[in-house]
Amino acid sequence: MKKNKCKNCTHYSAYYKLLAVSFTKLNHGFCAKHKRPQAQKEICDDFNCNQQKEQLRERILFDALENALKSIDHITQILKLK
Repeated sequence: MKKNKCKNCTHYSAYYKLLAVSFTKLNHGFCAKHKRPQAQKEICDDFNCNQQKEQLRERILFDALENALKSIDHITQILKLK
C-alpha cells in the first residue's frame, strides 16, 4: 500500500522543467483539490489514492503496445509476400 503523500494522490500533478533536450520532474506540483502548489511529500486530509489512475494508464499503454506489435506483424507479412 502506498503512503498518503501528495505524490501518490489523484489530485496531485507534478511540475516538470524543460532541460536542453528533455524534461525532468520537479519535487513539487499542483494540488487540484486545494488549487495551490504542493510539495510531493506533503500529506493532507483529502488524499485519494491514484491506484485506479495508474491501472488505467497501464491498460492504455499495454493496448498501445499490442497495436504496435500487430502493426509490425502486418508489415512483416507484407514484406514476406514481396
